[in-house]
Amino acid sequence: MRTKPRRMKQAQLLLAAIAVLLAVGLLAACQPATDEPQSAQANDSPLVIGASLPLTGRFEDSGNAAKGGYEVWASMVNEAGGVLGRQVELRFLDNGSDPDTAVADYEKLIGEDKVDLVVGTFSSLLVIPTSQVAADHGYAYVEPAGGAPDVFNRGLNNLFFAQPAQSVRQADPFALYVLGLPEAERPKTFAVVALDDPFTLGVADRLTALLNEGGLELVLDTTYSEDTTDFSDIAAQVADLDPDLIVGATQLVDSIGQIQAYQAANYQPRYAYFTNGPTVPGAFHEALSTATQGIFSSVSWFPEAKGFQNADFVTKYAEMFGVTMGEIPEDAANAFTVGQILVQAVDRIESLDNAALIEELHRGTFDTIVGSLSFDETGAPQGNYMLLQWQGDNFVIVGPSDRAETDPVSPKPEW
Repeated sequence: MRTKPRRMKQAQLLLAAIAVLLAVGLLAACQPATDEPQSAQANDSPLVIGASLPLTGRFEDSGNAAKGGYEVWASMVNEAGGVLGRQVELRFLDNGSDPDTAVADYEKLIGEDKVDLVVGTFSSLLVIPTSQVAADHGYAYVEPAGGAPDVFNRGLNNLFFAQPAQSVRQADPFALYVLGLPEAERPKTFAVVALDDPFTLGVADRLTALLNEGGLELVLDTTYSEDTTDFSDIAAQVADLDPDLIVGATQLVDSIGQIQAYQAANYQPRYAYFTNGPTVPGAFHEALSTATQGIFSSVSWFPEAKGFQNADFVTKYAEMFGVTMGEIPEDAANAFTVGQILVQAVDRIESLDNAALIEELHRGTFDTIVGSLSFDETGAPQGNYMLLQWQGDNFVIVGPSDRAETDPVSPKPEW
């Protein structure tokens, strides 16, 4: 008597199971094929790369140059089909040359905007805190212009400096040149006038040590704050001491201010070396005209370089921004180098996974417009800068000998 209900119950369960299977099958039939459509959808969305740059404030000239370099790279990459089949979209924020703002910008780009990748800002002052933000979030941080010692001594594994050598070694080619001069031509005394900035002080300290070891006498070593605009008192001190060599550890605006003050104080050095100012050729020469003559500086890149994609970069930059080859700033080239490194690493791992990307950046060697680059465990590159000098209206390579376009001019012509 109990068998019939049990059989009815089993039949009901069987019918329910069949209904579930039919529903699942119907749902699956309504879904698109998983692999190809999802891949196509991903390829239709842009690959977003974020950066906070100093587009205003004390670093604005270099910051805008870096922005241009990133834009040229993105344009060339997109014309070639993008990265992993996706078009690159650059998302820039202006940090006003302020470290706190730069930190907040990267927190926003990574934490709120969820950008796929980030690239670095300009100057060690801004790179040091922002690279830490990227490290805290596990993001790779390839950067174009932050190579002071404190950039590399913090135990980060996500940071990579896209120039041939650490910034502290920027003036090494000049030291080698000066110390290699015949005794009668070699300067005997020198003065260092430095902006209070990690990059400039790092270069100045190393150059001072090299020149001291070579027998030159340091007669003045002074530092000024970033808001200094009047260099007349410093110039008067320098003029009274009349050193053979003036070393200006500068960015663009203060390099111009220093030189104009030396002109007004009637100080005429036999040799002059400045850091970043002369490497922004258009603005530097426009402000100083013939006063640029004989000034030395060091660079990681020059327009006639034979590096990977350099001719294409120069052509594209001139086309996009309406400048001549000689007006392309080094900071733009360094930002373009960042893009070159990043896309090669992504292509090799075929992924945007930042952890895998960091591993590949430590492991690989990359072809760039500044030459072949690889990185040590701190993210520092291994290589050398070039020595350039203003001669006539041109900023020309004078060292090392295997890359020189012409011989250096000495002593320095009058301002």
